[in-house]
Amino acid sequence: MSKNDKTMSAQERLEQLGYKQELNRSLSVTGNVTMTTANASPIMAIFVLAIAPLVVTGTATAGAALFQGILVLLIGLTLAELGSIYPVSGGTYSIIRYVLPKPLSYMGIASFVLISLIFPPSTALGVATYMQLLFPQLPQTAFATSCIAAVCLIFALIVGLSSIATSDKMTKILMAMQAVLIAVLFYTFLTNPQRDVTEVVFSPQVLNELGTALIPGSISVMLASIGMLFGVIGGYDSALGFSEETKGSCRNIAKAVIISTVVTVIFMVTPIILSMMAAPDLLAYLQAKSPLLYTVQSYLGSTGTMLVNIGVLIATFNATVMLIVWQARILYTGARDRTFPDFIAKQMMKVSGKTQVPWVATAFICIASIILVFASSLVALVTFGAILFSVMFLLVAVGSIISRIKEPNIERPFKMPLFPLIPIVVIIGLTIAIFAQPLHDILTAAGFYGLALLYYFVYIRPRDKRENQS
Repeated sequence: MSKNDKTMSAQERLEQLGYKQELNRSLSVTGNVTMTTANASPIMAIFVLAIAPLVVTGTATAGAALFQGILVLLIGLTLAELGSIYPVSGGTYSIIRYVLPKPLSYMGIASFVLISLIFPPSTALGVATYMQLLFPQLPQTAFATSCIAAVCLIFALIVGLSSIATSDKMTKILMAMQAVLIAVLFYTFLTNPQRDVTEVVFSPQVLNELGTALIPGSISVMLASIGMLFGVIGGYDSALGFSEETKGSCRNIAKAVIISTVVTVIFMVTPIILSMMAAPDLLAYLQAKSPLLYTVQSYLGSTGTMLVNIGVLIATFNATVMLIVWQARILYTGARDRTFPDFIAKQMMKVSGKTQVPWVATAFICIASIILVFASSLVALVTFGAILFSVMFLLVAVGSIISRIKEPNIERPFKMPLFPLIPIVVIIGLTIAIFAQPLHDILTAAGFYGLALLYYFVYIRPRDKRENQS
């Protein structure tokens, strides 16, 4: 690359990588951040996904969230560097394909496929939970929750197959609604402190086995919480998914990633900690079906809580739609790159002529999600998904080091500071977080990664060799 490549436009770099500009490149950095934050859905994350770490690790989630926030900022810098070099809409998936040796890249691809099947049912279960809170006359059993989640997924599929899902106006409206809700939460929590931040961060407490009293939390509990929070504090990496639609130079991709990461940390980490500081009773807080909602209800009353519930319900349904839409495009990109066997890739690449949506990939994710809402629980899905995210970002950190070694002369529109300290800290932090998770989740994930390596060595590598020889 020439010396002027630092100011090369993202479109020029895309074409240099061998791709055609087919998407509408109309997003500013601000537009990218808005779309990314809408995808991350802070309201959904703190009210729904955060239930899992709070139930399992109690107020140890506060200290873990602070640590996690720092780790996420470091991961964001790593993604910003690599994303500015490879501004392709596959996002983290594409980065992994470019910077890692093929066997390792297929471990990353396995993470993507599994994540695409885990998080849509997680958010659908969140919608179901809030439907039961809003309408207590609905059945309150676990099976009823699964049935409501399945109906939610069917509606999400209908929306996801239309052009409504990617409507810029719709995204801005929903993002504005979330911003108002977050502002209300900040005001409510900050004006009603019941304890200081040092108490919730440095004196963690968890529920006893019967869930009837609080007991001190250990360091191992906090480490487990750090790992679980990877399934909660996320979505910032989707800024890379809009690389082919973001205007300007490659540096704009890095800007969008960094800003999105900072916004994610502020909008997700801060409310979780503040909700504990403002909770009238920590035991009741951790016993509640939705801990943050307990704190809200304590100060806003029934009417205010109803309005917050409706906002959470809308935000969570929108997040379900956006996850299905986004993950379907990841599967579509993987099929286009022939990551899957040809007979599967051929189906996954089918696009609706009217709405230009990858309808087979979208329907596949929805059907698999419906099965999972009956076969698992919100806590189990978020916990296992956290391991997958941790491994994926660990591979990205490893890839950033490999990239600096193998391609020392490649122009980097954005270079992360303090290299190699940042990726090393990320690798250490993620390794600790992974091994602090339940053993059965670690072994299950290891089994899937073993299958991914087997798939590469048994199918992909022989196929590539045959085609190169012909």
